[in-house]
Amino acid sequence: MFSKKIHINPLLYIPLVLALSWTPWWLAVSTGRGLENLAVKVLLLAGLLAPAVVALVFILLGEEAEYHWDYWRRAVDPTLISRVSYRLIFLLPVIITLMATLGSFIFGGSLSQLKIMPQVRAHLPSILVFIFYTFFIGPFPEELGWRGYWLDKLKDRMSGLRASLLIALVWAVWYIPLFLVKGFPLQAKTREPLFLAFYFIELFPKSVILTYLFLKNRRSTLAAILFHFMINFTGQIFELKPLTEGLVAALYLLVAIVLVVRNKEIFK
Repeated sequence: MFSKKIHINPLLYIPLVLALSWTPWWLAVSTGRGLENLAVKVLLLAGLLAPAVVALVFILLGEEAEYHWDYWRRAVDPTLISRVSYRLIFLLPVIITLMATLGSFIFGGSLSQLKIMPQVRAHLPSILVFIFYTFFIGPFPEELGWRGYWLDKLKDRMSGLRASLLIALVWAVWYIPLFLVKGFPLQAKTREPLFLAFYFIELFPKSVILTYLFLKNRRSTLAAILFHFMINFTGQIFELKPLTEGLVAALYLLVAIVLVVRNKEIFK
């Protein structure tokens, strides 16, 4: 089955992912319902899975068995990731959040921003559900597509920096309908224009850092999944103010610049 492989231009990934994600998401928006509605939940999940689904179809149609094995190994093998990278993955988002909060304190911000959201700290089952949801509904299916497949193909056509920025741009466009779904975490950001601006700005340096982790760790998709998870986890567990979010964006940008300057073999 599918023994004759076909050549697939990786740029085709863009319209297919957008079509398969946006169709159910705009349908969810058109219902006028929120996350309490089962149909909306199903439509959201269908769109969130699109980056992985398109990647898997492209691999099935265009890649030999050896690539299939390598693709899944890179997604689950923790030994591909160096100790230094593990520290970066799990500590950088936390350190940036702490530094940004302390920085905002100088300008009148409050350290109370570091309080864990009430619905998360209520009881242990809530925390476990939150962690499970944050990992599997977002980072896992997204990174199987964005970095695990698409970046892996783009790196043969363009520099690591250009690939990072292209992915970030598509990533930003891909998210747009989710800001309009009632009850979805991103909807809250539409109440404050600065929150919205900083969210989109941050995607670009974060994409650069994800490229660094992916390529520095033998094309480890797992490294990207874990870092993406930590970004989402720290971003959702605290209620940061606009000023603090701005500082977070600036710190991510600073880290990205340092990585590009010091790792020209990856980004040139």
